[in-house]
Amino acid sequence: MLHGTKSLGQYFTPKHIADFMCELISKDKSATILDPSAGKGVFLNSLCDHGFKNLKAYEIDESIPNESCIHIDYRDFLSVSVDEKYDVIVGNPPYVRWKNIPEQWRKIFRHDEYWSRIMNGLGDLTYTFIYHAVNLLKKGGELIFICPLFWTETFHGKHLREHLSNNGSLELLINLNEARVFKEVSSTTLIFKYVKGVKLPYTKVVEYRSKRPVISEVMKDISQLITRLGIKESAADVCIEEGNFRAYLFKQFSGSKPWHPIPPNEKMVREIDMIQNVFHLQGKIAEIGNGMVSGLDTAFRISEEDLNYLNIKERGSLIYVYKANTLERYFPIGRPTPYIFVNHVRTEDELLEYYPHIFHRLSPYKERLEKRYSYYRDIPWWHWVFLRNKSLFEAYNQKIFVPSKDRYDSRGYFRFALICSENDRVYYATQDVTAICVKREAREGIEYILGLLNSQPIQKWIMIKGFSRGGVHDFSEEPIKDIPIPKVDWNDSRQKELHRLIVDVVKETVARRELGKISEIDSYVEELLRLKKKSETLPLTTFAK
Repeated sequence: MLHGTKSLGQYFTPKHIADFMCELISKDKSATILDPSAGKGVFLNSLCDHGFKNLKAYEIDESIPNESCIHIDYRDFLSVSVDEKYDVIVGNPPYVRWKNIPEQWRKIFRHDEYWSRIMNGLGDLTYTFIYHAVNLLKKGGELIFICPLFWTETFHGKHLREHLSNNGSLELLINLNEARVFKEVSSTTLIFKYVKGVKLPYTKVVEYRSKRPVISEVMKDISQLITRLGIKESAADVCIEEGNFRAYLFKQFSGSKPWHPIPPNEKMVREIDMIQNVFHLQGKIAEIGNGMVSGLDTAFRISEEDLNYLNIKERGSLIYVYKANTLERYFPIGRPTPYIFVNHVRTEDELLEYYPHIFHRLSPYKERLEKRYSYYRDIPWWHWVFLRNKSLFEAYNQKIFVPSKDRYDSRGYFRFALICSENDRVYYATQDVTAICVKREAREGIEYILGLLNSQPIQKWIMIKGFSRGGVHDFSEEPIKDIPIPKVDWNDSRQKELHRLIVDVVKETVARRELGKISEIDSYVEELLRLKKKSETLPLTTFAK
């Protein structure tokens, strides 16, 4: 039912990876085992090499040659009845984004009760394979897959995570990060083992923190680390760090929240997670919005030199935009860029008559502008296609801008910058920037929130628990709203003083546009976190005195 390269999502597993995954099987050699997307049969060969005989395989693409000695049934695994039950399901499920899934299957995923429990219109095909495989396992059955990491973190994977949590435990999670596993694709890759109907106290976590290819020696090292974790299973605070590897135990995942394991040696991140008295940015404290979409920035962006040719009407039809590359911690480092904005102009004749320079500036791009994605609306070619949060930018004189996609490893930090209106000029953002607009009634204030977001403790929390794809962190609304910001206990004199100190240093940093004192903010935030932890762990009798 799925056809074409994109819709099939085929990336064939290297033999040494398949061998490693088959070694994770704890069932005896008579176990019933299924490979749901067999491809050329690499897993089937590995299973045979390991002595397993009771094998079954499905593959949707009949054009792929079967290079194994096991019969492959050429049919769609997703159409297999849940009445089939297996001791083990192992393999490499297809990764196909929602837009590339054929419409007939998308309709089924949306409207069929079985599939709509975990598919919300933005998930990928991997979700369905994991979900269906779990349902085809016997009690105590094992699911061992290699796939992209995204379902463990995304908002859209929450129903799948909840389903897995309710029906068993994640025994093993191997995060290969950005290391290349498949020649054809670069992604953040995960190998996991899930056990149905069994409640385990911990998940064994192994991280490979290198961009070097995942060769057989890497898998041998990982296998040894798993064995060592098993020996020390009673010690939940064990963390093995050797070379490019880190291995540890993490308390079993539960519920639908993102599955972000935290190493025992990341004590500050764990302590932030334990603090109860925090607020999240979306809601009573702030509003979050991604930037506007022009559809073709090159057409609308103009230079300072171009401004000299504009008439008064045209000068009044400009907006000023901060792009991601102009942002630094605490403040912008570049000037805002002028953009043409004539969405108020209704006809092409009006544009030519009253905005002649703008008309001639945009005209060479007319054909490309007409081909922009229009969000199912009839949009004049000189208009921006999606104004998104324009009114939000205009409602706040002060905003925190952050690149909507950013890498921590390229700088060693994420960039949250304070943007302030000047001389009644509003500053906007395009889709490469997300805005955090702190409400006026928020007592902690925008400078405090800015200082916390740029502090090392909170940035470390974001790096470990934030959502990322291939090392690129996502700062859209969903990931941002989950960042915990400690509330200030205004009855605690030291917390109140730390708030003042943080705000004072932030104000000075922004005013001088110098980062020389930001280490002071880190120390204030660390002390605040210690106070929060201490106050929340004191017995109730302490407060009664």
